Amino acid sequence: MLISEDLLLLLTRDDGRTEAWVSYRDYALAAGLLSDLALAECVEFEPGKKRNPRVLMVGGTGGSADRIGGPAGSVRGAGGPIGGAAGAGGGSQPDGPGAIMAFGLQALAARSKPPRVQSLITAGWFNPKVVVSRSLMAQGVVGLEEARFLGLKPERYPVVDDEPERLTRARLHDALAGRGEVSVTDAMILGILRGMDAAKVVLKEEAASAGLKGRALSKRIERISEELPEAAQRGNQAIKGVIDAMNAAIMGAVTAAAASGAAASS
Repeated sequence: MLISEDLLLLLTRDDGRTEAWVSYRDYALAAGLLSDLALAECVEFEPGKKRNPRVLMVGGTGGSADRIGGPAGSVRGAGGPIGGAAGAGGGSQPDGPGAIMAFGLQALAARSKPPRVQSLITAGWFNPKVVVSRSLMAQGVVGLEEARFLGLKPERYPVVDDEPERLTRARLHDALAGRGEVSVTDAMILGILRGMDAAKVVLKEEAASAGLKGRALSKRIERISEELPEAAQRGNQAIKGVIDAMNAAIMGAVTAAAASGAAASS
């Protein structure tokens, strides 16, 4: 399962509604999609730029498309090929993880210049909520409640199979508790939740079971990214650098949005 899919399940109630305490869920989903593309080596962050780097497509549009094209139409992700996507340049996309990746690549390819991480996370054109929901629906993880009352009641995707989220939570609990080696994908999920200051609520039970309270939880998540295998820390795609840039971008976006909201209400 992609990081963006895991995040949607973690940040959404079983009845398909956004958790009442979750703000800026769309930022987290965009960050998840960007993480998926980075792990698939479809994009990289501007070398030498630690704060709000630009997001660069690897090898240009054609290079990124190579990771989606091919006889099987697969995307190379962190866990191996992901089926379900046609070439990045054209055609309708069937629902599934591959369609999520294709959505992200097509959105980036349409830009006249590489966007910065923070602007990307907040951009409506990079919001993958619909395509991620449809992918989970195609996999039988969520169902569909169509929009009603002229759109006043939005489309919802209630959970019909809670096993994927249960497995994700079990992995994250083990990571917080220091049991075994933490995968890169789980380190990124934890980093995004920390960046939007949601880990303490989303993973309340898991953190309590691991004996983590308050700042100890944030510190533990930060240590996890520092303790990733050496291979994940090298080169332009160094995972800790990606996580740090993502955290800074999310926190900056949330702070800016909160300040804008406060100014509008005063």
